Amino acid sequence: MKEITLTINDKLVRGLEGATLLEVCQANGVDVPTLCHLEGLSDVGACRMCVVEVEKERRPVPSCTYPAREGLVVKTHTEKLEKYRRMILELVLSERNHFCMFCGQSGDCELQKLAYRYQVDSVRFPYGFPPFPVDSTSEYLMVDHNRCVLCGRCVRTCAEIAGFHVLDFSGRGWKTVVSADLGQMLGESSCVACGACAQACPTGAILSKLSLYKGRASECHRVATVCPMCGVGCELNVLVKDGNLVRIEASKLSVSAGPLCKEACFELLRPARARVTIPMARNRQGKLEELFVDGAIEVAAQHLGKLGGQAAGMVSTRYPNEALNLFQTFMRKVVGSECIDTLDGDDYRLIAQGIAQFPGGGKGLDIECPVEEISEADCILVVGADPLRTHPTVAARIRRAMVGRRAKLMVVDAQRDVFPLWTDLWLKPQAGTELILLDGLANILAARGLVRRGRVGGGEVRPLRQYDVSEVSLVTKIESQRLEMAADMFGQAKRGVILYGKGLLEKGDLNLVTCLLNLSDLTGNWVEEHLRVISLKANVNSRGGWEMGLATRAIPRGDVKGLYLLLADEERDGGLLEWAKGLDFLMVQASYHSPYTAAADVVLPSPIWAEREGTYKSMDGRLLKSRRVLQPQGGLLQDQEIMVKLARKLGHNIGSS
Repeated sequence: MKEITLTINDKLVRGLEGATLLEVCQANGVDVPTLCHLEGLSDVGACRMCVVEVEKERRPVPSCTYPAREGLVVKTHTEKLEKYRRMILELVLSERNHFCMFCGQSGDCELQKLAYRYQVDSVRFPYGFPPFPVDSTSEYLMVDHNRCVLCGRCVRTCAEIAGFHVLDFSGRGWKTVVSADLGQMLGESSCVACGACAQACPTGAILSKLSLYKGRASECHRVATVCPMCGVGCELNVLVKDGNLVRIEASKLSVSAGPLCKEACFELLRPARARVTIPMARNRQGKLEELFVDGAIEVAAQHLGKLGGQAAGMVSTRYPNEALNLFQTFMRKVVGSECIDTLDGDDYRLIAQGIAQFPGGGKGLDIECPVEEISEADCILVVGADPLRTHPTVAARIRRAMVGRRAKLMVVDAQRDVFPLWTDLWLKPQAGTELILLDGLANILAARGLVRRGRVGGGEVRPLRQYDVSEVSLVTKIESQRLEMAADMFGQAKRGVILYGKGLLEKGDLNLVTCLLNLSDLTGNWVEEHLRVISLKANVNSRGGWEMGLATRAIPRGDVKGLYLLLADEERDGGLLEWAKGLDFLMVQASYHSPYTAAADVVLPSPIWAEREGTYKSMDGRLLKSRRVLQPQGGLLQDQEIMVKLARKLGHNIGSS
């Protein structure tokens, strides 16, 4: 961008052409008060707090929307402007109930800070506010319209950052309020509870129920860490006071980073399950009894020592790389077993085999593109995945691409449309015919001349089987017209992205993965050395554990007599439980009580996500650094420390405790 020169408060400063006066002021350290402005959002000039005087302008102008130009002469803090700003604050305070002693946001309120700054100790205007309702129907958020200043930050955040457009203004004049959808209560609306609106709100109008009265931001210690949930690996800003979690926010509200999901923003604040804090071992009467750590480790060592190579190890990919690597070393060098797997290992083996079958699949998981490509897509194909439920921040990226880039959205799912009201085209194949559908689309692309020269096969159509449109329609029960529409939509896209997830992987057919890679290659959807294909991985370190070699082979269950299960704070279904119950020995290292700990012969405590630290690898290959937020409850040992102690009992030294 071209650099420009202007004068602000009698000082020559530099800025970039296309920037606003407010941006130039901030870049040069000139403090201009704002209320409706928030970095990362479009500016609307609603509050008028940022007004400045520009030479040759008849009246003060809002600096957040006024474009900076070469040679402008600007004043930001004249006596006239300061009086004007104070009057604006008095008018705002007179319009609604802004009595701070009753507000849960007192001390963290931007309006309150401005009132202190301009010494607004009284209001010259009559208080004319009517009582407005308080909406507490949401499980996580409370909306108090009496505290709202109608700055529009929540509305713009919901539209531009979250991409959901749930919030907007309704009513006129003094009756104007921020409402959800068509005037519904927030808890009855389409709100996904990402928490972005609460983070953006400058007053106490939108508050987190789970953080209310727990502590002011100024009283809290802030820790930057990584979300322990899905494979996206969002950055978190965690507020802690007196050893308690107070609030979790996105590290930065911006269109590129997006919002958090309700699991990260709210659910991490309230673990609903009982913690495992004391080691336990099963006594001769068959009941679990509490022991000291060394006693439980002694019992575990005796069993593992006897089992040797007949013991297997399974680990959650919510653990950091350091714990996963040490677990692998423990099982192979100390126990002497090669029977190691991750809890999501079946997903990896199917993905890896499907990629290996693709002619250009030697790159492994590196063939997939970064998740940021979703935001730049002009067509998105979702196959066997439900991002709204499993990866909500990915769903937000999809929605932003649809709004910002007018991207088309197609869903392939035999059960339901996972994006109701958003989807441009839902293909509902007969169950079990997904591969025929995808192969058929490849043939239709070729027949309609929509194949671009692929990098791997030179544009040659390589479907696993040959089908014409009528045959595909007959088998899949999808009309030929819709199949041709889907081929046109994806084939004509310049930046088509394919997403697939658990629903596709559960079918157990690696050809489905290969076919998706084939479709992307045929349509020329490469970005550098990556195909625009993304597999939605379950956990924050799924890729890290897989690339470490922990899930290369499935455990041969018939040859195993004991299992060391590192469950962490992951909540598992009972799919593994029946097999584990039939083993001679089961040791579970977990953060919470569950059917697995109830069935175990030895139970060892594991710290929760906030008590761990280490490195992770996101689903698109980014290296992430997690920091410890809380000290382990009751002095719990870290998982690595337990493994080191256990190894020493077995006569090996694999690290320092």
